[in-house]
Amino acid sequence: MKKPETLCLAVIRQVHAVLPNAHRMPPVLYYSETRALDPIDIKSIQCVVGHVEDWGTWGLIDRSGPLAHAVFTKAD
Repeated sequence: MKKPETLCLAVIRQVHAVLPNAHRMPPVLYYSETRALDPIDIKSIQCVVGHVEDWGTWGLIDRSGPLAHAVFTKAD
C-alpha cells in the first residue's frame, strides 16, 4: 500500500513583457497583455516576481539577480 503524499501546486500567469527603455538602469519590463495560466510544482519556482501599476501599465519587479538558478535533488 502506498503512503499518502502532499503535492503543493502554484499557478503562474504568463505575460507579454516589453522593454521600452533599455538605457534605464535597472531596466524595467512592462506588460499590458496577460496570457495562459500554468500550474506547476511549487518546488520548481526559482524566484518571485511582483508587479506595480504605473499609469495604466504594469511594471515587473524581479529581484532574482544573476545567480538565480534551480537546484534539483533526489527525494528521500
